[in-house]
Amino acid sequence: MKVSLKWLKKYVDVNVPIEELASRLTLAGLEVESVENLGQKYEKFLVAEVLEVKSHPNADKLAVCSVNTGKETLSIVCGAPNVAPGQKVPIALVGATVPRDQHDPEGRPFTLGKALIRGVESSGMICSEFELGLGSDAQGIMVLDQDAPIGMPLARYLGLDDVVLEIAVTPNRPDCLSHIGIAREVAALFGLKVKKPAIRLTESSGRTVAWASVEILDLENCPRYSARVIHDVRVEPSPKWLQDQLRAVGVRAVNNVVDITNFVLLELGHPLHAFDYDRLEGKRIVVRKAKEGEHFVTLDGRGRSLTSETLMICDAVRPVAIAGVMGGANTEISDSTRNILIESAYFSPRSIRRTSKRLGVSTDASQRFERGADPNITIAALNRCAQLVQEVCGGVVLKGVIDIYPNKILPKKVSLRFSRVNEILGTAISPKKVSTILTSLELSPMKVAPSKSPKRVLIQVPTFRPDIEREIDLIEEVARIYGYENIETKMGTALKFASQPVPESLGDRCREMLIARGYRELVTNSLQKKSVASLSGQEVVEVQNPTSEDMAALRTSLIPGMLEVIRHNIYHGTEDLRLFEIGNIFRCAKAGERGRYFPGYLEQEVLGLAVTGRATPPGWEGKSREIDIYDLKGDIEVLLGKIFLDKIKSIYYSTTNTLTELSVAIEINGSCVGFFGKISSSLRKLFDIERDVLAAELSLDVLRSVPRRKITFESLPKYPPVSRDLAFVVDERTPVGEVEKAIRDSGGDLLKGIQLFDLYKGDQIPAGKKSCAFSLEFISLQRTLTDEEIDKTTRRIVEHVKRALGAELRG
Repeated sequence: MKVSLKWLKKYVDVNVPIEELASRLTLAGLEVESVENLGQKYEKFLVAEVLEVKSHPNADKLAVCSVNTGKETLSIVCGAPNVAPGQKVPIALVGATVPRDQHDPEGRPFTLGKALIRGVESSGMICSEFELGLGSDAQGIMVLDQDAPIGMPLARYLGLDDVVLEIAVTPNRPDCLSHIGIAREVAALFGLKVKKPAIRLTESSGRTVAWASVEILDLENCPRYSARVIHDVRVEPSPKWLQDQLRAVGVRAVNNVVDITNFVLLELGHPLHAFDYDRLEGKRIVVRKAKEGEHFVTLDGRGRSLTSETLMICDAVRPVAIAGVMGGANTEISDSTRNILIESAYFSPRSIRRTSKRLGVSTDASQRFERGADPNITIAALNRCAQLVQEVCGGVVLKGVIDIYPNKILPKKVSLRFSRVNEILGTAISPKKVSTILTSLELSPMKVAPSKSPKRVLIQVPTFRPDIEREIDLIEEVARIYGYENIETKMGTALKFASQPVPESLGDRCREMLIARGYRELVTNSLQKKSVASLSGQEVVEVQNPTSEDMAALRTSLIPGMLEVIRHNIYHGTEDLRLFEIGNIFRCAKAGERGRYFPGYLEQEVLGLAVTGRATPPGWEGKSREIDIYDLKGDIEVLLGKIFLDKIKSIYYSTTNTLTELSVAIEINGSCVGFFGKISSSLRKLFDIERDVLAAELSLDVLRSVPRRKITFESLPKYPPVSRDLAFVVDERTPVGEVEKAIRDSGGDLLKGIQLFDLYKGDQIPAGKKSCAFSLEFISLQRTLTDEEIDKTTRRIVEHVKRALGAELRG
């Protein structure tokens, strides 16, 4: 919504710096997105008079003009064919920035300097509409009215010595889509009064109802329709003051009748439409739904196909406007129009919103109707328009109005407790101050309890405020105008803390940690095709009455659903994926197994992981490697370590699981919690995935039952660590994890860290053996360790590993 400051001041005497006005409006919920000084771009532009026009001595199509600026006479070379002596014209002085260059394909601005044009000096420029950014005519100069004062700054003459505020009005505030609406807010914020325009009409003896009639066939979507008829109007360009005011807020002038309807829209916020009365068949208005597929040409010249849900304004024979959106070309105001019918109606916001969206058309009228126009301003807007038509167009206003309004929409009444205002806002605003604020917004107190200290008031909410429905809405209005910045920030809480801590959710902890490691969460359907659910090799639980073949069974694993997501992403160009899902799987119980919920069926909550693509994106160091099973194993170990689980074993085994071709079982404290591995090539082929996919499935039910290590606080060590490297030669079938366990079991309290840094098989060790080299870190929290202590602990470790695993210390 663009608001002209000059226009606004007609309704409220606000005299504060523009920055303060913008700030106060923004803090009150009407965000001022920009403030534009319109006159700035016309600095060094004046109204001047052409005194003499001579042919250019060196160019047939150029003329040398003597121009009076009021202070001096300038010589300006001009190529316009319509320049003539005696004209009042806009000129740009040397140093001015001309808004548009007609010789530039993009019309970019340029700064004017003194120029030598074909040997003749030119000290300025006579401008066209196009060059001034005021129109599209670039063929000739812009000729001003003969009464234009010589030497007047062009911005002042054009009415552009103005400041325009661009306000982002939220959808719930249709009352602020007008200058009167913004004036009401400004008056409330600064303690001023709103001056609404006085409406005075001179009506003829002829009655409107004798010249036209209105019938509403859809009262649900058009609760009210008001109309006036005006005879003998003169359709011509609008007077300068009207064009100036519209131009300031970015509205193009059309003709005086159309411009007046736009003016009233921007002044009062209510859309109007003027029809050529003589082109209305039967001199009748009928409001009805369109016929399915009905064709209609709107004012923009476009033919539109309508549906049976489109509300139309029709005459006795045909449609003449799309209600609340746009008029029709068949009854538009033209130079030949002599009699007009003015429409002022109220349409259902939902109906206009649907029509606007369906047609892809958004107009100033539809934006207001779909947010909720005021149903009780139709007559005032109609009379204001008739008044201006009479003054500007010389029309004869027929007596009375047609007003079809069978089911009146009454103002709402909302009760307000003064104590609740201060309770919510944390303030001590007096009841009198609250009433003053609400009254300034035309939210009128109706009834106060009969006591010296009233506790409650009944507020009548005008129909131009459809957003106010409850007490809390009134409290918000008090807060806005009182000023959020004036509400003291206090420390306090109304929270009640539970006496017992909230149980920790294992699923949520896993979710947070996986997201932190770059995984994305999936939610897939637990119903699948029976063939897909059977892929895990488990006995499938079938649905008795499936809605489709694709939902005939409950999933027995999360992995097939995750593979479908991976395939979809790869098809759409995303190949590097780290995914997880937390959900339930189902299978038929085996002999001796008991289901938690239903006999014969097992339901289990599991965590599924799936990774594919590159481990890291390529960088300047070189190409990235593909994710491998060790990346997935590392993520699982980090996850389990973060939830305080230790004694984790990874056991490679030959599996009959049809999902993976290389599987590793995960065991914690002797309990199997799941597996991870590489998806089999046959399964990848079934899902049309060409690259390797690694997946894991962990039972959250089992993880909850596994004892966790107790986490205690330890201060940071004050004494330096000591490192020793040991390499053991063991049987190549011995897992590295067993060697690490043997080291940890014999290392005692001083051993704080173990890190494998080398694994070797080759000529320097016997066949069937491998060398595992570990870096050991020893720390004491009480003292600096001596070489004797470290050597003693190291010997104990070596002896224990030799006994337990038959290992040899490599020299």
